[in-house]
Amino acid sequence: MKLTIGVKLFITYFVITSSIVWFVTDKVSLRVTKGIDEAAEDVMVDTANLLAQVVGENITDDQINIDKAHNLIDSYLNRELNAKIYSVTKSNPNLQVYITNKDGIVIYDSTGVRKGKDYSRWNDVYDTLRGKYGKRSSAINPDIKDPNPDQKAMYVAAPIYHNNEIFGVLTTIKPTADLKPYIMEQQKHIEEYAIYLFLVSLLFGAGASFAVSRGTGKLVRYTTALSKGESAVAPKIRQFEFAELAQAIEKLRVDLEGREYVEEYINTMAHELRTPITGIKATAENLRMPMSSSQREHFIDNILDANKKMDMLVNRLLNLSRIERRDQLESIEKINVKDLIKDILQSPSRKGNIARRSVKIEYTIEREFNIKAERLLAEQALANIIDNAVDFTPIGSTIGVKVSESNSHVIIQIYDQGKGIPEHAKKQLFRRFFSSSRPDTGKRGNGLGLRFVKKIMNLHNGTVSLKNRFMEDGAVATLKFPV
Repeated sequence: MKLTIGVKLFITYFVITSSIVWFVTDKVSLRVTKGIDEAAEDVMVDTANLLAQVVGENITDDQINIDKAHNLIDSYLNRELNAKIYSVTKSNPNLQVYITNKDGIVIYDSTGVRKGKDYSRWNDVYDTLRGKYGKRSSAINPDIKDPNPDQKAMYVAAPIYHNNEIFGVLTTIKPTADLKPYIMEQQKHIEEYAIYLFLVSLLFGAGASFAVSRGTGKLVRYTTALSKGESAVAPKIRQFEFAELAQAIEKLRVDLEGREYVEEYINTMAHELRTPITGIKATAENLRMPMSSSQREHFIDNILDANKKMDMLVNRLLNLSRIERRDQLESIEKINVKDLIKDILQSPSRKGNIARRSVKIEYTIEREFNIKAERLLAEQALANIIDNAVDFTPIGSTIGVKVSESNSHVIIQIYDQGKGIPEHAKKQLFRRFFSSSRPDTGKRGNGLGLRFVKKIMNLHNGTVSLKNRFMEDGAVATLKFPV
């Protein structure tokens, strides 16, 4: 299965977006973890220095009063807090504290496991005794040699001063496991926001991909229709680039059709004019021969008749050419349908043809009907249909004209009493240059009339149809003009 360009864009967008969201989420989570560690360290610095100051106030006889320090620190660590920090409840201080003398020997430990040990080489004690900021990150249990993150603790030290000299070190200890709930809470929010962001961006990507697929789909359908020789209108596309491409294709189509149109008309005119020209040539050659006056008049009539046919063909081709190049009406007016039909029937040539064939026209018009149309084109369309009905109905028969109205159209129907439409001709009636033989003379028309009518009705957003009558001889032509 081939993927459309929209699907390909969406897959690419999905991969890029998910990668960016994952990368940003991962980096933000690391930054949040580091930020919480830094915030905790900041608080531990304050706590260590506060406790070191209090312990320093309890030095007598050059000795740290361990009992007072023990009572003070134990009381602090055993306080009941019941503090709600976002979703985490803190019940009591979860710090550990130990104190070393100026030699780095632990003289007090809140847990009792470090007392008497030499911590002079640990960074927190070593740096602090030398007047630097002392801290380290080590296992909370010194016996663990390779601790995992949950087994580590942050050690932050502060100097104990006596007589303006560093007399010892107080170190506060914060297990990293105690910070984990806060980190997990923030990571949870980050992941939620990341999911929302991903879904929104995905929705945007789907919309953009759909717009691209829709635009390309319209272009593909349009160009496919053109390649099959079907009638197609350039699609309306919102995307600027696709819209320009569609316009370029449409311009190219118009140019190509224009060239083909001219070539086709030249070929058609050459073909259609060849017969009368040949007839004129043969007749003119015959006129050089001795003949009677009546014979000469006959040949002259043939020349004039051929000339008339050529003139009619050229005019029809020019009219059809003009109408097929138009895409909208020029002057629309309100037209009374009954008056329109009367004007058409009053044309001298048409009136003479109707009289010559002894055809009777019967009206069935229920009331006054009006249409909005370009008058000359409406006359030409209806006149062509009436002329066809007169030519194909038997001599002495009746042609019916009925006007009615539906919810959306004014309907004009012309009935004849001829032989009807042959089966082979039904699908070709509106094709350019297709014509059927007249029943009484056997002659064919130029095949442009119905094509002309169809184009006129298309310009009016109407329709034309021609089919055999039901249960009666003849055909019925139907013109529908929008209300």
